[in-house]
Amino acid sequence: MNCRSIQAGFDERLDNRLNATQQQEFDTHIATCAKCRREWEAYAGAWQTLARHEAIEPSFSFVQRSLRRLNEPEVVTAPARWRLPVLRWALLATVVVAVGLGGWDGWRHYQGLKRAQIYASVQDATLLGDDFDVIASLDQLEGGNKL
Repeated sequence: MNCRSIQAGFDERLDNRLNATQQQEFDTHIATCAKCRREWEAYAGAWQTLARHEAIEPSFSFVQRSLRRLNEPEVVTAPARWRLPVLRWALLATVVVAVGLGGWDGWRHYQGLKRAQIYASVQDATLLGDDFDVIASLDQLEGGNKL
């Protein structure tokens, strides 16, 4: 027998399911092959260790309780309590930012309209007369139309 067939037969040898000829071949191979002997000792040792531990038997109604719980409808739980305040604060912050941006844009629009009205009234400079050129040049010296 080769190493692969010996290692495949570990379960049968452990459970004494090999006939006398197969068991003799198995034992001979294990005695002569160091690699298979190490594998067999580790395998058999692990099963012997497991056999020493006491098996835990489930309670009498374990199966019935488990099946009943599997058939119960899924219970939907409420969101965690910490999520509600966080969501409220996030919504409030979003509203504040949106109102602030809208107000700032409205203020800039209002300032533009105000400048346009002043500029339009200055263009109709019949009441300024000769002083209009002086006012226009002062505006250029200060860096643009800052009305």
